[in-house]
Amino acid sequence: MTWFTLLPAALTLTLGVVLGRVAPPLHPRWSARLLAVVAGTTATAVAGTALFVAVNYVATLAPAAARRLPEWALFGDDVAVPAVLGAPALAVTLVNAAVVARLARRWRADVRTAQRQAAGTVLDTDDLVAVAVPGRAGGVLVSRGLLAALAPPQLRAVLEHELAHLRHRHHRYLAAGALAAATLPPLRRLNERLRFAVERWADEDAAERLGDRRLVARTIAHVALSRGARPPLAPGFADSAVVRRVEALLTDPPGQNTISGPVTLAGTGVTTSGLASLALQLDQAVAFVLH
Repeated sequence: MTWFTLLPAALTLTLGVVLGRVAPPLHPRWSARLLAVVAGTTATAVAGTALFVAVNYVATLAPAAARRLPEWALFGDDVAVPAVLGAPALAVTLVNAAVVARLARRWRADVRTAQRQAAGTVLDTDDLVAVAVPGRAGGVLVSRGLLAALAPPQLRAVLEHELAHLRHRHHRYLAAGALAAATLPPLRRLNERLRFAVERWADEDAAERLGDRRLVARTIAHVALSRGARPPLAPGFADSAVVRRVEALLTDPPGQNTISGPVTLAGTGVTTSGLASLALQLDQAVAFVLH
């Protein structure tokens, strides 16, 4: 084991923390994609490194068990992993496994509940609710209160926003961010920025389809001021940074970044994905390069 073993996780985690504090100067669609990629690869790199170190620490404690492990799972040297490094790595691995299992159960339950509700025509509540429910049995879930409170143009703005979530599979972006934030607390701000970027993406999609940015802005403000609690599946139409979203819609539309967006995403994706892959077997990769 060398310090190179920890380098991929350190680099991706540093990038994730920086992007949680500094907004990428990109259209929301490219910002969301960039942040989701960084969230997913950072979680993979850190979890993979922790697992790699934990496995080798267990092998240090139980040499007999190490003989049953495949060669690729071990560092390739006979240096024992110190407890000061191995014990935290083992703890992080166990905690990550528990967190992922808990999140998976909660997401499954939330989606199934929302899908059952979406199977009806309208959610029976006076609260203003509009939620995009993913999956084949999903759709846009709206409430009786929303239908009564909004004029037809406003209702269309809500539906276009939620359909954008479904069309672009935004639940996958949100899942990547939530998983990264749950397993790595330093990435919570990255997750918040990702959630905001996803909402802004859907706002811009709705405004473009309707050709009326002010209508979408007024509708967001109206729903935000009138709504109460929402169903467990997130996010709802007006759940995230309402003031900033309205202000953004009252200005000129952002640039499309037709060149800079794909280039930035591709460069970041290749770099962070490569680091995440190396995090599992960097020790062997370095040894291969050096020889």
